[in-house]
Amino acid sequence: MLASNSLIQALKDPLKEIALIRNGALPDAFEDILKPRSFVMKDVLNRLNISAPTYKTKKREKKLLDSSATEKLLRLISTIQLASKIIGDPEAKNWLYREVDSLGGRAPIDLLDTEAGHKLVEQTLQQIKHGIYS
Repeated sequence: MLASNSLIQALKDPLKEIALIRNGALPDAFEDILKPRSFVMKDVLNRLNISAPTYKTKKREKKLLDSSATEKLLRLISTIQLASKIIGDPEAKNWLYREVDSLGGRAPIDLLDTEAGHKLVEQTLQQIKHGIYS
């Protein structure tokens, strides 16, 4: 749980977030956050274009993920936090998997493998917050 707390803290400080991305994070830290919210890791890895075999090996060997996988999973956690604040915690996960018209009919989680997609999803959440989309 300590490792997952450091992920959450890193998202509050851009310099810490950059350092975490560059250094990598343990798979268990992400799972401590995602599994209690009923995210299925195999599905998450597939949607974020993260190699499942590599992820499983890193998890088994207790090694750090590379910067790409770490950044993609941090994007997901950041988006979950924002969606939970705007939409509410139980509904946030459902929203991430629902096709959204303003995202070209794509599910938000399917766009989080790129920074441009992450920005678009966050922009959509801000529009929901201000009543532009629902």
